[in-house]
Amino acid sequence: MSTASYPRPEVTPLESSPLPDRRIETIGSGIKATLVNAGVVPVAGIRIVVRAGSADVPAGQTWLDRLVHDYLREGTEELDSGSFAAALAELGGSLYVSGDEHTTTISTEVPSENAPAALKLLASVARTPRFPASAAERLRDDLERTRAVVGTQPGWLAHAAFRSELYGSHPYGTVLPAQAEIAGLTMEAAREFWTRRAGGSNVRLMVAGLFDADAILEAATESLSGWGGEEHGTVAAPTTQTERIVRYVERPGAEQSTLQIGLRVPAPGHPDYVPLEVLNSLLGGSFYSRITLNIREDKGYTYSPRSSISSRPGDAYWAEAADVTTNVTGASIREILNEIERLRSESPAEDELRGIINYVSGSFVIRQATPGGILNHLEFLDLHGLDTSYSANYVARVREVTPADVQRLAQEYLDPAKMPIVVVGDQAQVQEQVAEFGPTA
Repeated sequence: MSTASYPRPEVTPLESSPLPDRRIETIGSGIKATLVNAGVVPVAGIRIVVRAGSADVPAGQTWLDRLVHDYLREGTEELDSGSFAAALAELGGSLYVSGDEHTTTISTEVPSENAPAALKLLASVARTPRFPASAAERLRDDLERTRAVVGTQPGWLAHAAFRSELYGSHPYGTVLPAQAEIAGLTMEAAREFWTRRAGGSNVRLMVAGLFDADAILEAATESLSGWGGEEHGTVAAPTTQTERIVRYVERPGAEQSTLQIGLRVPAPGHPDYVPLEVLNSLLGGSFYSRITLNIREDKGYTYSPRSSISSRPGDAYWAEAADVTTNVTGASIREILNEIERLRSESPAEDELRGIINYVSGSFVIRQATPGGILNHLEFLDLHGLDTSYSANYVARVREVTPADVQRLAQEYLDPAKMPIVVVGDQAQVQEQVAEFGPTA
């Protein structure tokens, strides 16, 4: 067998966004439609995005937005849930309803020739949802079961505690409801919330894939014209967490500790946001990131550590999350913080950074290769008020990041002294290990 070595292949630089041209139209009462014809598979993804999310619900009604999502799955004034599902299935699609802090998204994906008819069905869900009073108890019971389940999951508990420490009483700081809140949710509150916020300039129609754009616009005009609604208000900017504390969420006898560590960083649209995505991938956001290689591959403390940047309009945070064995809880935190400090004290090697840059730019291209990926990107651009230059220049901006840039970003934005540390686990077993990292909240 030959043992000859071969030269490493060169990766062809990616210089521009793969996202095709967008057609943007205004329908009826200020509804913006964004259409992207792309791909070779005869499939179209359709989304109706409404500016109504968890940050918009009244105080004391956490998960009211989730109740709204459940009601939207109950059908329309003309078709109950079963009839609606059957009608959409005949077109080759299924109904999906999801949301975040600022949006509710109603979507489907169908064969291209059925896109106009599918759009009309989605519009009927958005404009004339059923809201049957008879479903209220069942839907509340479903929410309570979900709350009970996620309330036992360490990852959810760590996420909720971290958001609470980072944002306090701001709407972004409340992730899990109290049982009494769910019991108090009503059909009337859900219907009022949706009716008040859905319509007009609060609505975006997005279609991507292969489709007849004129037929889509005709269907959209027919089904969405005249749908008005209140202007979407803004959520006040949150204050900033400025000191490191350790917050425990007790799980007596736990064999693992679930960690979440991080702090706020600039939001999308800031000149440093794209370079921060490169920093994140190098530090903890990819399989070959420094934290992963350290606490997973080298030391075996954890199986799946991961860092990410989570964003909202005008706001974002960086966080590292990991499930670690209880007896190395303190050691894992120390290694995570040491990797951050190492990046702050010395710039990465050119070869290391080049591999990360290829990963980030390549991942961006791959994400735009399907209708769903394109729609995700369109939602991101719209939510953060970004124009087409963000897409067109993304790969070039990634490739411009230098080792010195990464070190500067770490020094400017990733200060371990300001990072809250959440530990979900057995406090009695880990408190001594963790004491060095800060006062207990």
